[in-house]
Amino acid sequence: MLHVKDLSVSFDNLDILKKIDLDLSPGEVLALTGPNGCGKTTLLRSIVGEIALSGGSVQIERGYWPVYVRQEDIDYRGSTGNYLFGARPELLKLREKLEAAADPLAHAEYINEYHAIGGFDFEEEIVLTLVDFGFERDEIHKGFDEHSQGQKRLLSIMRALLSRSKLLLLDEPTNHLDIAMTLRLEEIISRLKRRGTGIIVVSHDRTFIDRVADKTIYLKFGQSLSVNGGYSLMLEHLESDSLSRQKEAGEIDRKIRQLEAEIVRRKNWSASKEASKRHARDKGYVGHMAAKQARRAMAVQKRTGKLIDELKEKKPFVEKPLSFSLSDYTVSRRKMVSAEDISFSYEADEIISGAFVDIDTTDRVGIIGQNGSGKTTLMKCLIGELEPSSGKIYRNEGVRWAYIPQNVLNFFERKTLIEEFLSTGIEEEKLRSHLANIRFRRERAMARISDLSHGELMRAALLKVIASKAEFIFMDEPTNHLDIESLEVMDDLLAGFPGGFVFISHDRRFIASHGQRLFFIDRGILKSFQSTSRVDVRLFRQISDDISYAAREAEMRRRRSQDDWESVEKAPPEEKDEDTED
Repeated sequence: MLHVKDLSVSFDNLDILKKIDLDLSPGEVLALTGPNGCGKTTLLRSIVGEIALSGGSVQIERGYWPVYVRQEDIDYRGSTGNYLFGARPELLKLREKLEAAADPLAHAEYINEYHAIGGFDFEEEIVLTLVDFGFERDEIHKGFDEHSQGQKRLLSIMRALLSRSKLLLLDEPTNHLDIAMTLRLEEIISRLKRRGTGIIVVSHDRTFIDRVADKTIYLKFGQSLSVNGGYSLMLEHLESDSLSRQKEAGEIDRKIRQLEAEIVRRKNWSASKEASKRHARDKGYVGHMAAKQARRAMAVQKRTGKLIDELKEKKPFVEKPLSFSLSDYTVSRRKMVSAEDISFSYEADEIISGAFVDIDTTDRVGIIGQNGSGKTTLMKCLIGELEPSSGKIYRNEGVRWAYIPQNVLNFFERKTLIEEFLSTGIEEEKLRSHLANIRFRRERAMARISDLSHGELMRAALLKVIASKAEFIFMDEPTNHLDIESLEVMDDLLAGFPGGFVFISHDRRFIASHGQRLFFIDRGILKSFQSTSRVDVRLFRQISDDISYAAREAEMRRRRSQDDWESVEKAPPEEKDEDTED
């Protein structure tokens, strides 16, 4: 259905994408991943024709048209229903006329036309799709702007589905989604695959990629590496590719050293011949031969130098492996924070009810739950930013602890990155080495804090905390909006951190890797899991199922209705009774 061959894109003589190939078949999901700025969104925009190609081609087979869901937040002031009707512009235009019609005759005329072109049928399709995504039926009348960012994200995907396109391009579809929403999206993608929809999805959610992708393409430095499978298989290939590159680079370095040694040998030989000419009896003959040999040596040197240049050009780039030696201190186990029967209310709404918390300095605890469940409220109570409505909190002020907020820009106090770190007393040379270890380019050390990407800010914040010898860290959504590279750096930093931490996250791989205990907030009640050794999809399905009874019932009704519809759609044509034929 989609074929991309040798696709290249350049801006101001800078290659963004170089000779990218991909093919997408009906019912297939292809994931695009890689560091921020590697060209993932550029590739999607090139496919839909928003960006001119520098080379190569994009071919979309007849009968397919791409629908592109952007990653940017949506600014829409109308109703949820009208936003979703945007999938069918001709119906939306007529619907708006119908709503605005004051004349009864005009209103009746619009009603007839609306019915004739399937407006009422499409309304019911919208309602069924809303229920399918976990919304209530009457939310079709709700203002679009009243929804959370995660709900808006789902609604944007809904609108793409309602367009009835069989070719979807989803740019960061899991942004703002909690685990329950992401699981629901995975189920819907699975159904779309069975119906023959081809999907390209840009994502940094490693578990999501593993669960939905049939193929994965990793972009970096404008080039691509493709595997059949998800992120875990891609990681294996990246490691294998890195080892292969190291081996090839090492072999080229060896050849270059041999050639450089040959140049030195020939220069020395030429110099010795020049010296022998001065002491020879027949200076004319020897001088002639020496000059001839010198010219030959110069020609060989030139050819050898050219060969060295070619080898240097051919030598593959080998990225410096992550290496950390920051945690040169230990943390003794003692009480960090405890909460006894705490509750917290916003006006009449009780967000947290009767919670008990007990955390030591070496504990690693994840706080999970649906969006709006009170995760950040609990963390702010634990660090003292909010006072609980009732109950007691003990905090060990003898522990060196730090808090990295969800808006990580608020963590920093200086204007530039280097000023921020030098204020901690770290030496500049050591700082630059540490920044290089967490994938900062040399010139970025002098960058203004406000110019850094979200991933760079989070990596720098965590580095500063560890460089300051913190014993415990509170982190509110540290994985939010991070690219793959930043996630891997964070994994390595936290794995080597000698202290403990509490974090809020919707990243299932991060939770399973770092959460030795889990606090799950469910309708104000804090539930504790002692270990994440069994944290797998079953636990997260339990969270996903934690929606209202009415919504579950509505979904079951929708599924029964959908199954009936599919069985009718797939039924063979009714045969005529032979006895009634003429």
